[in-house]
Amino acid sequence: MSTRFLRGLFALLLLLTFGCAKKPAQAPPPAPPAAKESLVVLLPDPAGKPSAISVTNQAGTQTLSQPYQAVHMARSDIAPSPPFTMDPAEVRRIFGAVLDALPAQEVAFTLYFGEGSETLLPESQAQIPAILNTIRERHSTAISVIGHTDTTANPQFNYRLGLSRAQGVAAILRAQGVENSSLYVDSHGDTDLAVQTARGVAESRNRRVEVIVR
Repeated sequence: MSTRFLRGLFALLLLLTFGCAKKPAQAPPPAPPAAKESLVVLLPDPAGKPSAISVTNQAGTQTLSQPYQAVHMARSDIAPSPPFTMDPAEVRRIFGAVLDALPAQEVAFTLYFGEGSETLLPESQAQIPAILNTIRERHSTAISVIGHTDTTANPQFNYRLGLSRAQGVAAILRAQGVENSSLYVDSHGDTDLAVQTARGVAESRNRRVEVIVR
């Protein structure tokens, strides 16, 4: 056989060998990452008051009205799941680190006064030790003392009366060692009524000073 014939035969064998070989199968594309579900839980109100939240996206709304009710949200185009109740221990397991990082809930005290008076009623005077204990336990440096009145006088007089009430409570706290720089003292007069009344109505629940310890 000629050398040219042998070379041609060898080339043909190579072509048949590689041309007939199966191409390696392509790996399937990676699956898209699973969508992360959001979990929304209604926690109990620290003061035990009723509370509720609405969870809404573009596909619908669910309302949570009981402590530890929760909903799942998979995507913005899928409505929130029907509410379900979670075990408090499970909520703690999932959200413990977040809950521990939350600032302590503020504590509010309401002190009452007689009509036109700047003197605390005896039952309100008895709350002062509890206020001081709360300030000390929390090492608080942010204490609001806000005075209020009813509507039995004109707004200008009521502003001054509310301020005098607040200043009197602040003076009691300072006398027991609370730093003046920790106190914010103001008056809302008759503009922030606890019980809505018409002008000129004597209402004992509006004659108050609110002390908020943060």
